[in-house]
Amino acid sequence: MTDFSLKHRVTVRYTGSFEDGEVFDTTIGRTPLTYVEGNHEVVPGFEIAVLGMEPGEKKTVRLEPKDAYGEHDPRLLYTMPTIEIPNYENLIPGQLIYLMNDEGYQQLARVIRVADDADTLFDFNHPMAGHTLTFELELLSREPYTGEEA
Repeated sequence: MTDFSLKHRVTVRYTGSFEDGEVFDTTIGRTPLTYVEGNHEVVPGFEIAVLGMEPGEKKTVRLEPKDAYGEHDPRLLYTMPTIEIPNYENLIPGQLIYLMNDEGYQQLARVIRVADDADTLFDFNHPMAGHTLTFELELLSREPYTGEEA
């Protein structure tokens, strides 16, 4: 019988890697990823790749930045006088920290540069923005989703 439900709960096993082959995440050895299609729970290219798969199928996909975490946006680089940052001496370039935005919400930022006598540079882009990603995928299941489970 044909399944006409609009959404499905899918379970996927995957390994994600950067262009140089470095693995950034995998479900091998742990619980597979389960998400609801159409709920924006994974990056768009990942969801599109899985959408056309049948349970038991495996494939490898390459996602350009626009289909993953987006391009690196230079408008999301922010500087502030180092002297105005409490405990700035504890900041380490590459470190991820939360900073309060103008609306009072915390946002994740990467410390790019700390200069005692100048400005500290923060990057509010997603850490994987600008990267081309490769995913080895295996669809384990696709079940109708009614929205009643929570």
